Order: sequence, then C-alpha cells, then structure tokens
Amino acid sequence: MQKGWIKEMRETKRLKLSFWQLVSHYAIVVLILIPPIITIKSLFEIYVTKTYDGIRSAQELLETSIPFVIIAFISFFIQQRRLRLKKIVIEYSEEEFKQAIERTVKELEWNNIKNNLSYFRANRAWNWTGSWGEMITIIKEKDGLLVNSICDPDSRPSFASFGWNRKNIKTILKNLSEIKNGINYVEKIEIQEREWSLKRAATRLIMYPVCIGLIILGLYMFANPINWKSQSAALGGISISIFYLYIDFKLIRKKKVRKHNKPL
Repeated sequence: MQKGWIKEMRETKRLKLSFWQLVSHYAIVVLILIPPIITIKSLFEIYVTKTYDGIRSAQELLETSIPFVIIAFISFFIQQRRLRLKKIVIEYSEEEFKQAIERTVKELEWNNIKNNLSYFRANRAWNWTGSWGEMITIIKEKDGLLVNSICDPDSRPSFASFGWNRKNIKTILKNLSEIKNGINYVEKIEIQEREWSLKRAATRLIMYPVCIGLIILGLYMFANPINWKSQSAALGGISISIFYLYIDFKLIRKKKVRKHNKPL
C-alpha cells in the first residue's frame, strides 16, 4: 500500500486501488459494453464508410444496445459502491485485534497478511467456492475500524464473491467481539453434505434447462452464423452456461460446517 493512501482512505471513506487494480475491478463494465462498442462500429459503417454488410437496421442495432448500456451503468455504480469503507465503532486493543485475526485466518484461510498499527490487509484464495478470491482491508482508527472486502483485484476479474465479501467482514467482527467478551473459540470442522435443499433444487430445475438450451442454441448459431457477431454471441452464451454448470457442480460437493467448542 502506497504512502499517503491511509490518510486519503480515512478522509474519503473509500478504498484506494492502483491503476491496474481499478482496471480489474471495473473490467465487468468494459465487458458488458462490448456489444454497444460493436454497434458504434456498425453505425460508422452504415453512415460513414457505407461498408456495412449486416442485416439489421440502424434502429435495430441501437435498440439491441440500449439494455447493455443500462446494465453497464448499473454495474459501474455497483462496483463503485463496493469500494466504500464501512465504519464500525468498536473499542479494542491491538492484542485483541491480533487474536481476532489469528482466529479468522484459521477459520477462513486468509493469506498474504499485512498488519501494522495503521491498517490490516489480507487475501482469501480461490478454493472451489465460486469466488476467485477476495482482498480484505481494515483501516484502524481510535474509535473503531474502516472495513472493506472486494473481489481480489490482483486475481482474475470477478463481479460476484458468492457471499464471501460479507462473510469475511462478518467473521472478523464476530471474532473481535467474542474475544472482547471472553468467549472461547468455536472451531469449525468440515463434513460432506449434499446441497439439495428445496430452494436450491428449484433453482437448478430452472437454470439447468436454461443453460443446456443456451449451449444447444449457441452451437447452432456458431455452426450457422448470420455474421461474425452471431458467432461471438454464441461463444459468449456457451461460455457463461458452461461456467455456471461447472461452478454449481463444485458447489454441490460443498462441505457443511459443523461447530464444536474448543478453546483457541
């Protein structure tokens, strides 16, 4: 973390990232804007170079792009909001904070630990839970903590942590509170459990046919393309569907956490 960033983050209550970390954090916005960018190219060919060889009219191209632009703006504001540092008012000593970190590192397998009197930073690596990993940042203040957890901007670009950002913050605050109250550590032991609750089964009953349908449709569009854009759309649909099925099959094998009391 560069010199002067701590002061800026305390003042703005926002997480400070390097240039390439920002590129990774907002990559999803750029990805969503690819179809509108292609549309701009097509409009240029229609009205300027007169070399457009597609079958859609300019109005159809614009109408198709509008949803992508809207989603891109929403995604931008979501990603911007995720950089906020949440203020937690809590009294603690440096020793209590250190013990809370030790418990959390053991429980969530944080790594790349950096801890001093001004700030704490750690990462959680990818481990078949759907998230590519997160970066946890805690700025220490006299009357509390400024906390943040985002998808790791030094890893693969990701838009969703599948609940891990919330879990990272919730766990460290829970452990700090328990230490302040003298509560013994509750170790977590993992045992296998099938993830076929009614809610998840219903979700899979809907999503599996959708994904399979998109894959079949994508293969057909790729084999019988209208133009190169339809092939790109087909590959995108196939990739997203396969990725969802792959991640969900891994989550089916997710381990249930069972707690038992054990002093740290």
